[in-house]
Amino acid sequence: MAEKYEVEVFITEEGNVSMRVKGIKGKSCVDKLKALASPLGKVEDIEYTSEYYEQEQKVKQISKQKT
Repeated sequence: MAEKYEVEVFITEEGNVSMRVKGIKGKSCVDKLKALASPLGKVEDIEYTSEYYEQEQKVKQISKQKT
C-alpha cells in the first residue's frame, strides 16, 4: 500500500514559497519535502513539527495460506 501524506503549499505576494508536510512521521518527511521543493529553488529554512520527532512507522504486510 502506498504511503499517504498531504503537502500544503503557501505562496506570499512577494513570491516566497513555504511548504508543510502532514502525515509522515520521522525524518523521512524532510526527504519528501526537499524532493518537492528542489525545483522551486534553494531551501532556506526548515521548521520541524511534532511529527518529525515521532518514530517512523514501518508497514509490513504478511500473507498466510491456510493448509
